[in-house]
Amino acid sequence: MVVTRSHAMIWERKMALTSRRKFLWQTSLATVTLCGFQSKAVATAALAFDGRSQDVAPIDAASFRKFASQITGNVITPEMSVYDSTRSVFNRAFDRHPAAIVRCAVPSDVARSLDFAQNKNLQVAVRGGGHSRLGYGVCDGGLVIDLSGMNRVEVDAAKRIARAEAGALVCQLDRATQRFGLATTSGGCPTVGIAGLTLGGGEGHLMPKYGAACDNLRSAQVVTVDGKLVQASQKSYADLFWAIRGGGGNFGVVTALEYQLHRVGPVLSGALTYPAGRIPELVQAFARFLEGAPDEMDAFAQLLPSEQGRRLKVDVFYCGDPRMGNDLVKPLRALSPEEDSIKVKSYLEAQAGSGFLVAPVAHFQTNLFLRELSAPAIAAITTAVTHAPATCKLIIVSLRGAVSRVNVSDMAFALRQPGYEVDIEGVWNAPAQREDVVRWVQATRENLQPFAHGVYVNQLGDTSDELVRSAYGPNYARLLEIKKKYDPSNLLRLNQNIKPNEA
Repeated sequence: MVVTRSHAMIWERKMALTSRRKFLWQTSLATVTLCGFQSKAVATAALAFDGRSQDVAPIDAASFRKFASQITGNVITPEMSVYDSTRSVFNRAFDRHPAAIVRCAVPSDVARSLDFAQNKNLQVAVRGGGHSRLGYGVCDGGLVIDLSGMNRVEVDAAKRIARAEAGALVCQLDRATQRFGLATTSGGCPTVGIAGLTLGGGEGHLMPKYGAACDNLRSAQVVTVDGKLVQASQKSYADLFWAIRGGGGNFGVVTALEYQLHRVGPVLSGALTYPAGRIPELVQAFARFLEGAPDEMDAFAQLLPSEQGRRLKVDVFYCGDPRMGNDLVKPLRALSPEEDSIKVKSYLEAQAGSGFLVAPVAHFQTNLFLRELSAPAIAAITTAVTHAPATCKLIIVSLRGAVSRVNVSDMAFALRQPGYEVDIEGVWNAPAQREDVVRWVQATRENLQPFAHGVYVNQLGDTSDELVRSAYGPNYARLLEIKKKYDPSNLLRLNQNIKPNEA
C-alpha cells in the first residue's frame, strides 16, 4: 500500500497559514505606497513569508521597487484589482495568497525573479496554465512566476515544427498547428498549459499513434536557478533534456518548447454512453476492443453517476480513414448504447469535447497505473463506483501503441508498458462535501493498489516521497542526481518534488 499525506492535513495547514498571513498583512500594509513603472503598478508591502511556515526578514520597499523596475512584464501585488483573478488557479480547493505575482514577458523576467526570490528567501511557484492538481501554480506569501503572458506559438509547416512559449495553452497550440493541418500530442482539456503537460509526460488522443507529448519534444529553452538561459536538447544539456521529459519542473523554469508535428486532418470522434449497470461486462468489452485496435485508435472510459446508477461512457478518437474507424467501433455499437455521438469532425472540435474537467472547480484527484484490467481489478472498480458520492467518477485511460514502444530509460517519463492509467476524481461545490469526496478517492486508490504498477505524475492531487518514487520508477535515481546538479538548494520544490538532500 502506498502511504500518502492526508489531504485533510494539507487543508488544515493551509487554513492556519491563511489566518496568520492575514494578520501580518493587516499590520504591514498600513505603510503601503504605490509606484508606477511603465504602466505597471508595484506595491511596497513587506513580504513576510518564505512559504514554509518560517519567518523571514521583511523586504524593504527600495529592494522591491528596484526588482519591479527591472521586470519587462508586470508585477502584481495584493492591493491591485487584478490580484484575485490572477492568483486564482483551476483547482478551486486552493485559495492561496502570494506576496507578488510576476507576469513574465521575456526569459530575463524569469531569471530576475529566481534571483530575487533566492536573495530574499522567498518560496517560488511557477505557473503556466494553472492546472496543477495540487495548486502548485500559486503559493502563500511567496513569489509566483506567471508565464501566461508568454504564449506565442510559431509553426514551421515545411519542417513540421512548432515553437511555443511556455505560457501557451493546449487550445492555442492546437489552433496554431491546425492552420496547416498539423498537430502534436496535447492534453484533453483545452485550457491546460502545454509546459506542465509536457514536463510530466503528456497524455492525449494522439498518444497511441505518435507517443506522449514529451516524446514529441525536440528541445526546450530553460532558465536554470542560477539565472542561465540554456537550450536543452539531445545535443546540448542532454542530461537536463532527459530529465524535463517526465521529471516535471524540478530542474529549471522552461520558457519555450519545440515540438515535432504530424499531419492530422478530420478525425472520427465522439462518445458511446451505455445504460446504468453492466459495468463489469462493459469494462471487459472496452479492454477487448483496445487489444486489437490500430495505433490510430484512442479511447478512454468514464464511469459516471446518473439517476439510474453508474453508467459507462466510452470516448472514441480515430485519426485514420473515418470509414475504417466506423468499422472498428462496430463491436462497441453492438453493445446497445443509449447515446452515440461518434461522427467525423475536425481535430479542433474533437479536442474541445474530450470530456474532462474544463471549468475551474474544487476537486481532488489521484491515479494509479494498471498493467491489465483483470477480473479482480474490474470487480474492485465496480464496487468502488457503486458506493461513490454523486460528484465522483473514475476514468480509465489506455496507454498503448507508440507511447509504450519507447525504452523506459530514454527519458524520465516512466509509463512505458501497455496498460491503463486510472484517474479517481471527485468535485465539490460546498465545503461540507469535501470530506466525503476525499475519503472516497483515497479509499478507491487503496483498494486498487494491489493491482497497481506506478502512477502518472500529472494527475496526482496529493504527494509523498513514496508517490514521487512510484511516479518516476526506475528513473528516480538518475533524476535525483540531475536535481542535485541543477537545483541543489531545492528552490523549485512546488512540484512532485525530488529532494536533492536525500542520501
